[in-house]
Amino acid sequence: MSGRPNRPSRNEGADFEREQLLDNVSNDSDEDFVLNNKDGGQFSNNKLREVKSQVEEVTNVMKENVHKLFARGDQLDELNERSENLRSASDEFHSASSRLRKTMWWKEMRTRLILGSLCSLVVLIMIVWLAVKYH
Repeated sequence: MSGRPNRPSRNEGADFEREQLLDNVSNDSDEDFVLNNKDGGQFSNNKLREVKSQVEEVTNVMKENVHKLFARGDQLDELNERSENLRSASDEFHSASSRLRKTMWWKEMRTRLILGSLCSLVVLIMIVWLAVKYH
């Protein structure tokens, strides 16, 4: 043997403590509830009030966490909606910019065709004029 005393497992200790607490309840009133320690002595009402205040504090923290969780959910919904709006706006911008690019390309081509035609016409007029003059 290792020389260490046999200690109850965690579950056995919790069960023992639970039995002690439940066996010592005299009625259902919270005000009359008194905890007994292992020596048979009683904890004071101050200890009970301290435990109640700790439980109330934990309850308040949990309520605050739930409120924060709901607020975060609302913020995530709003962010999702804003991102969808941004995506649709970017799609609209992309299609508008594509249309504009095509329009500008055709305007540039039309300008080049007009300038090319004018240059060809000027060259043709010069050729005809020179042909008539020297012929």
